[in-house]
Amino acid sequence: MPPQAKGYPQSSGNYSRIPAPGQPTYTEAWALVEAARRMAAALEAGPLDQPEVRKALRDSLRLNWRLWTIFQSELSADDCPVPIEIRQNMLSLCNFVDSHTVQTMAEPTPEKVAILIEMNRNIATGLLESLQAAVQAQEAADKAQAPRPAAAGKADEPPPPPTSINAEA
Repeated sequence: MPPQAKGYPQSSGNYSRIPAPGQPTYTEAWALVEAARRMAAALEAGPLDQPEVRKALRDSLRLNWRLWTIFQSELSADDCPVPIEIRQNMLSLCNFVDSHTVQTMAEPTPEKVAILIEMNRNIATGLLESLQAAVQAQEAADKAQAPRPAAAGKADEPPPPPTSINAEA
């Protein structure tokens, strides 16, 4: 059973469980979905002119921004294993998130927040699909290399002679 997530001071602490360690792709997808969920929850909490709603939105935007800053840092590392084309595309998205988040925090609108929510959900979907494809490919490779069960009897013995259905004939 994965450990229960500890809440941030601004959260109620009752969000979903964090994923088990050792699955970075799944963890990244989970973090994107969780950040999207928090931004959506802030939007659904009421009108943006209410101070508590604005605070919840600001907190969720900051969390999302920190997440994307982590991605940016990892993708910028010299030893990053991500293929260069994907890395460049993701770094462009990181730059967009940076600038769009600043604009959204300065002048929040549901439309601006929705862009970040959808981007997170789409990237998470892509990560989960790639993870599923990798798991299926590994299962297929494992199945192809698995030893085939031998026929009844020992593998070195010839199979028994066929028996006739009409033994009396």
